[in-house]
Amino acid sequence: MGKATVSRMDPLAQASDINPNRRRRPGFRSRIPGTVGVESTKVEEVTASPVPTESGTRPSRPTHCVVGGAHAFILKISSFFGLAPLRFESRSNGFTVSISGAMCVYSYILVTVLVICTIFGLVAEINVGVELSVRMSSRMSQVVSTCDVLVVVATAGAGVYGAPRRMRKMLKFMENVASVDTSIGGQYSLVTERKLCGIILGILIFFSVLIADDFTFYALQAKKLDREWEVVTNYLGFYLLWFVVLILELQFAFTALSVRARFSAVNDALALTARQVSIPVENPKSASPLNIYAIRVAPADNQRSANVSLLVDSVTGREHVVIIKRTASGEPRLIVSPCDAVRRLAALHGTLCDVVNSIDDSYGLPLIVILISTLLHLIVTPYFLIMEIIVSTNRMHFLVLQFLWCVTHMLRMIVVVEPGHYTIAEGKRTEGLVCRLMTSAPSTGVLPSRLEIFSRQLMLQSVSYAPMGMCTLHRPLIASVIGAVTTYLVILIQFQRYDN
Repeated sequence: MGKATVSRMDPLAQASDINPNRRRRPGFRSRIPGTVGVESTKVEEVTASPVPTESGTRPSRPTHCVVGGAHAFILKISSFFGLAPLRFESRSNGFTVSISGAMCVYSYILVTVLVICTIFGLVAEINVGVELSVRMSSRMSQVVSTCDVLVVVATAGAGVYGAPRRMRKMLKFMENVASVDTSIGGQYSLVTERKLCGIILGILIFFSVLIADDFTFYALQAKKLDREWEVVTNYLGFYLLWFVVLILELQFAFTALSVRARFSAVNDALALTARQVSIPVENPKSASPLNIYAIRVAPADNQRSANVSLLVDSVTGREHVVIIKRTASGEPRLIVSPCDAVRRLAALHGTLCDVVNSIDDSYGLPLIVILISTLLHLIVTPYFLIMEIIVSTNRMHFLVLQFLWCVTHMLRMIVVVEPGHYTIAEGKRTEGLVCRLMTSAPSTGVLPSRLEIFSRQLMLQSVSYAPMGMCTLHRPLIASVIGAVTTYLVILIQFQRYDN
């Protein structure tokens, strides 16, 4: 991948130059195949000494950035459903995104109208009575269906009304995420970006078919009672809110997995550092592409220059230089001393921990509502499935639908929890690498003290997602949810038999 620099005359660039020993050769710009919207500039070596920025001024706050690939795709979809109130301006290397007041108004109006329509439809369906309702054929079904609708309303509302705050935080922590890519020689793959877009599109298509099938089934059932249009109007808002919920979950998962990829890259760099001092803590492996998360960030005062490339932005208030570069054959190579590499990797790790805390704070309330929603749906959907089997009305289409909904809700839980589990796993990998380095490194020199500081940092900084401090997103949470679902299903079935 080509080397990226910024003009030496730019004050913000001086605070975040990845290597002050380099100077740009004027008049040479190129596009590198296999990257997503990343510009490259040819550079030549000069003999200037590094300029530390630890005492430098704080960079201006980013107000907009340029995104491309899968990130632009998920943000565009989120914007349509009110979850990313951003303004998109097309560029040759992606889309410039910034907070849009008009899109904020659109988001609020959209979700408010859908919520009101859903609530009125729910009330109308309850007033019809169990004899004419196609979804509420008993008193227990009324309670269960009401909970089903209300948790979707709450999830969508929490996601959309908090979207402007989340997007502002996103514009801030993208800068730190991309600075990690610069230091560790991040690789970018256009093929992987297309695969991510394909996966997201496949999930949306599957969910759209499921929603359409479910909607059509209940409309056909209501047609037998001459109520098909009533059912369509009563439940249209509810089904549209389902898309908001799904996009919100995909948005969090994409963000968390992007940060997890950076943790993995920092760990790979730490393992490379260990091999540099003849301490093979892990078997060498090929680095996976990080994929660009945000291409550029512009400062609030952008009168003096164009956007400043994220590929050369620095960690705020810290010295920031390249730690790893790729050779001509693509092999990673450490270009600083092992002691300096450990110090800088510890700083990058701390930066990523700050990003995790920012994401955790941004998505705290929506994640809690999503987890509660998923728990209730994992109770409600199997309940309807079991009741259908017990009643034995031979509605095979309904049985298949409920089974697919059960699978979908389980996958929703996995989509939310697994990124957190992978992040925790990378955190434990970092602890293991530092521990083995401490036990195998020479007892003299600067390296042991650097590792000691890094180990203390790991004890004080948590690498996990704990929304609102109520739970931690990792796999034991899935086991707890399955246990709770089993318990409440038994209780609901017993109440249904009593009701009958």
